Amino acid sequence: MPSEAAIPDKDEFKIGEVCEVAGVKPFVLRYWETEFPELAPAKGAGGQRTYSRADVQLILRIKQLLYEERFTVAGAKKRLSEELAGQAPKATKVDSKPSSQVENLRRALKQTRRELEDILSMLK
Repeated sequence: MPSEAAIPDKDEFKIGEVCEVAGVKPFVLRYWETEFPELAPAKGAGGQRTYSRADVQLILRIKQLLYEERFTVAGAKKRLSEELAGQAPKATKVDSKPSSQVENLRRALKQTRRELEDILSMLK
């Protein structure tokens, strides 16, 4: 991933700020949003785009793929999806049987409930 050195220390960015950081025009960002589904900035009530720090990092990576590494848009999309798939945590098989730890917790909760019901009946 590209260096964060050029990204200001904040969590949200407006499109103008992102354009300045990335060195591209707003229409380029809007085009990339249509081509790269991973790039989806939040939009406020007025339609103003709000980019997260992760969005800005993604934009810098897209720019690097397209401008420096000379990928086509299709090639950049493929490379980016491969990179993001490599970062995603692997899905683990979920065991249908509850673990012994869960069972112990259930037993303890049932016991606590019984004790609380006993105390409640004594107070009546």
